[in-house]
Amino acid sequence: MKKLLLNALGIIGLLLMLPERLISAKQPLLKALGIIGLLILLLALLLGIAVAGEKIDNFFTPGPPRPEITYGEFPFRVEYEKNGERIVVEDTIICKFNGFSSISCSIRTKHREWKASFASGRAIPFGAGTGAYLEVDGANQLFLSLGGAGYYMGDGWGGAINCTANKYTKNFGGYSLKKIDPDELFNIYGIKVISYEFSPPIVNTFK
Repeated sequence: MKKLLLNALGIIGLLLMLPERLISAKQPLLKALGIIGLLILLLALLLGIAVAGEKIDNFFTPGPPRPEITYGEFPFRVEYEKNGERIVVEDTIICKFNGFSSISCSIRTKHREWKASFASGRAIPFGAGTGAYLEVDGANQLFLSLGGAGYYMGDGWGGAINCTANKYTKNFGGYSLKKIDPDELFNIYGIKVISYEFSPPIVNTFK
């Protein structure tokens, strides 16, 4: 990557040293415009080389071992009380291996990526590995965290189960995510978690 950038800079230097041969315009204004256009083209070339080199480096960066088990289904049951009403949520979390992904384009590391969904088709709250909605009110979404797909599939990457309540709030700058303790959950929202049962994670191997 560094060699590509150095070569590109070298080419730009040589071209800038020979403006008279590259630009034959006799008028000063046309000559100046020609030089500016040349500089813009060279800058675009340099940026293109940098982006291409970044993608090539990322493509050839070896990923971690692949999981032997790439698919799993994990039933769960959550019972909670909302304003005196008992509500039971029963569903199955479906976890799939989703290939490898880079944490950042500037970091030469990759990690295993897992995708989670519900068998019922219910939506997964934003900002949660998996979660069950408790309340949706405009920009505020309250949900129970049910654990990440990586946890269920025996991978260290992914949140473990804690069944804590979380509040996701959209705002002008993006969003905020806050954990809600049981007292606040009950006193402010009238919600109390009664019981929950989750499937255990599998024992996976990676080769």
